[in-house]
Amino acid sequence: MRLFYPVFILLLWLCAHTLPAQNTPELYMPRNIKRAFDAETRAADGKPGVNYWQNRSVYNIQVDLNLKKRLVSGDAQIKYFNNSPDTLKIIRLKLAHDLWRKNSERAYDLAEEDMGEGVRINQVKVQDKVVIPTQLTRANTFLTIKLEEPLPSGKSIDLSVNWAYTAPASKDAPRECVCDSTSWFVAYWYPQVAVYDDLHGWADFPYTGMQEMYNDFADYEVRIKVPGNVMVWATGTWENASELLMPEYLKRYEEALESKSIVKVFGPDDYNNKKSFFRPNSIQTFVYKASGVPDFAFGLSDHYLWDATSAVVDPATGRKALVSAAYNPKSKDYYEVCDIAAKGLSLMSTFMPGYPYPYPRMTVFNGDDGMEFPMMCNDGSTAPNSPLTLTIHESSHTYFPFMMGINEQYYAWMDEGWAAFFDVVVSDSLAGKPVGRMRNYWDFAGTENDMPPMTPSRHLSNPAYRVASYNRPQAAYFALYQMLGYERFHRCMVTYMDRWKGKHPQPFDFFNTWNEAAGENLNWFWKPWFFDWGYPDLAVTGVQNNGGRKPLIEIENKGTMPMSVMGEIEYADGSKENFVRTAEVWKTSAKKISIPAKGGKMIKRVTLGNRQVSDTDADNNVWKAP
Repeated sequence: MRLFYPVFILLLWLCAHTLPAQNTPELYMPRNIKRAFDAETRAADGKPGVNYWQNRSVYNIQVDLNLKKRLVSGDAQIKYFNNSPDTLKIIRLKLAHDLWRKNSERAYDLAEEDMGEGVRINQVKVQDKVVIPTQLTRANTFLTIKLEEPLPSGKSIDLSVNWAYTAPASKDAPRECVCDSTSWFVAYWYPQVAVYDDLHGWADFPYTGMQEMYNDFADYEVRIKVPGNVMVWATGTWENASELLMPEYLKRYEEALESKSIVKVFGPDDYNNKKSFFRPNSIQTFVYKASGVPDFAFGLSDHYLWDATSAVVDPATGRKALVSAAYNPKSKDYYEVCDIAAKGLSLMSTFMPGYPYPYPRMTVFNGDDGMEFPMMCNDGSTAPNSPLTLTIHESSHTYFPFMMGINEQYYAWMDEGWAAFFDVVVSDSLAGKPVGRMRNYWDFAGTENDMPPMTPSRHLSNPAYRVASYNRPQAAYFALYQMLGYERFHRCMVTYMDRWKGKHPQPFDFFNTWNEAAGENLNWFWKPWFFDWGYPDLAVTGVQNNGGRKPLIEIENKGTMPMSVMGEIEYADGSKENFVRTAEVWKTSAKKISIPAKGGKMIKRVTLGNRQVSDTDADNNVWKAP
C-alpha cells in the first residue's frame, strides 16, 4: 500500500537553517490542575505521578428489549472500587437517557413526542439493602446516592439498579437509533457510575446531547434478551455464539475470525431463501464480555447483512481483530465498509497513529449518525458518497477517547481533534489521493466563535464547540506533524500512548509528554494554538528578483499562529518549483522570513497555499511580477 503524505515529499526541498535561542513561554495552568501536580498524581515530565489513581467498576447487566413497545428494561449489578485517597460519602450514577426527561437541560431541541419520564428507576440497592427515596437526589442526568456508611479508600461497594426507559422514535435522536422497528443502535442505555478523579472530584456536567464522554475503565458482562430471529452486535466478544447460531452460520463466523477475505456471515441469498440463522427459540439471550473499556453499546436487527473479516493489528505478535459491518441491504455504500474498516485498522496500527489497535473486535453498524463507542460505530449511510472518511474517523476514536480515557466534557480537542487529523492522513493513504476532510478552520479563525481550545468544552456551544474541538486542533496537529516529521512525531505519539493507555490524561500530561519525547520545549507552539486568542495568516509581501541572480521571496506572518509555509514558484521560463518551511521558522517570534529561489531565473509568480495549512486570508497569498 502506498502511503500518501505529500508533505514529506515536499520537505525534501527544505534548506537547512539555524534558529537562535529564545525565551520559551510558560503555559498557564489552572489552580485545580496545579493541585494535582502538587499532590503528585501528575508529574511535570508528562508521566503519571507516583500517587496517580483512578477508580473502576465491574458491571454485570441483564437487559430485555421489547421492540414493539420500544422498551429497554434492565438490572445492573455493579461493584465499584474506590482507589482514590478519599472517603466517599456519595456515589453518583449517570442516567444519560434522562436527556429525554421533561425539564432536563439540553443543548438543542429534541422531538417533543419522545419527551417523557426519562429513566424509570424501579429500585436501587447498596450492599444488598434497598435505598430509600430520601437518600436519592435526581438532577439533570445524574442520580446521586447518599451512602449510609461512607466508602473508605481502598475498599469496594456493591450497587444494584433496576431501571427502564422508552427508546426515542425520532430519527434525530443523537447517537442512538431506532432505525426501523427491528433495527436499533442502543447507546447511553444503562446506569453508569460517574467519574471521580483527581482534578474535579465527582463529574457534574450533565449529558445535554452535545459534549460526549468521560467514563472510567470497567469490565462488562452483558446479557441482552431479544426475539429469537434478531442478531445482536456489541462491545466486546460474543461468548455464546456456538449456543445460538445454526451450524452453517457458526462455521462462517468462525471462518471470519481468521480470514483475510470478507466473509458474508449473513448474506442477501440467506435472507432471500428465508434461512434460519439461529437455533429455534422464541427469545434468545446474547452474552458479551469486555474488559478495560470505558463504555458498552450494541446494535441489533432481524434483516441486516453481516460482513466480517480479520485484520492483523499487531504485526509483531500476529494478533488479529474481527472487523464487521452490519447494515441495511439498501445502504449501497455499506458493501465497502467492512473492507475499509479492516484496512483502516491495520494502517492505524502500523502507520498513524502507529499503535496496535487495542481491542479484539470492531463493528461498524448502519445506524443514522457518525458516533463512536468502544469496538462499535453508529454510522449512517453516506451514499452516494464514499464511506471511507466517516469509517476511518469513527474507528480511529478507539485510541481517543477509549484507549486513552479523555475527558471530552472538558478537553474535546484531545479526542475529536485527533480523529479529524487521522481521518485525513489515513483516508488519503488508503485512497492514494487527497480525499480526507479538512475542517475549514480558516473560515472561523480569529472570529468570536474561535475560542482557544483550552476553554473547557462544557462551556461551549455550537459553532464555537466544533471549532475548538475539531477545526482548530486539526490545523494545529497538521502543523505539528509537518514540523516534527513522521519519525519524531510517531515517537512522541507512542510515548504518550504508552504512558497514558488505560488512564485519564489531561492537557498538561499531553504537552509535557510531547515536549520530553520531542527533545525540546514546544511551549512556543502550544501557547498560540491552544491557549491564546488569535488566527493564522501568511502573506507574500514581496519578491526581490535581483536580476535573476539570487531571487528572494519575502513571507510575512500577519497572524499569531506558527504555521507551515508551503507554496509554488513559477519562473519566467515557465518552470515551477515548490517550497516548504515548517512552523519552526516562527519559533523565534520573527514576523518575516526570506526564502531563496533558484539563481539564474526570474520569478514570475509566487502562490502560497496547501490544503493542510489553514490561512484566513487568501487574497494576500499571491505575488505577480509587474
